[in-house]
Amino acid sequence: MDIILIYIILGLGVGGAAIYLFLKLTSHKKELKVSVNDTTKERQYPIIGATLEDIKKTVHDFSNSLPKGVYRTILVKEDNSIDFKQLAHLLGGIPERKYFMSKETYDIFEEHEKHIPGEMDIVQKAVDLYVKEHNEYPMLPFDPEHRVNYYQLIQDKYLKSAPEIQFYITDLDGLITHKKPAKKTSS
Repeated sequence: MDIILIYIILGLGVGGAAIYLFLKLTSHKKELKVSVNDTTKERQYPIIGATLEDIKKTVHDFSNSLPKGVYRTILVKEDNSIDFKQLAHLLGGIPERKYFMSKETYDIFEEHEKHIPGEMDIVQKAVDLYVKEHNEYPMLPFDPEHRVNYYQLIQDKYLKSAPEIQFYITDLDGLITHKKPAKKTSS
């Protein structure tokens, strides 16, 4: 009988300690949940006027602060618009106008040019594949403007159809641009 009494007292002690620990952990969990929620609340930034140059500088500064192996493409949404929630702390607010960026070349565009980055990405990928397999650029020999030759890319099935925009191959590692190169003057 004494043993049973000892087990009952021991059981009540262990049960009481278990209930105490459970309640303490539960309240600690609630405190953690509150502090996590407080830090994840989105900060409200003002709407600001920002120029294309402001955006380019801010994106450049942002990309320089990224860890190795993380690229500025994390800023680009599915529609090629820039996610300014990630840049607001650097800009001091959210721009009143939308800006767009190519995921392949990182060129930045204003709203009236928003159709360019999507096509640019498709053509840049096609040019990269062509160069990888043919070891040359898809352009006509002696073309002073270095226009991307869509016929070559379509013929070899790198593109399904020719884009409406003419792209040009730059001297920067085969990156393309939509800007027609200036004619070189002979000196």
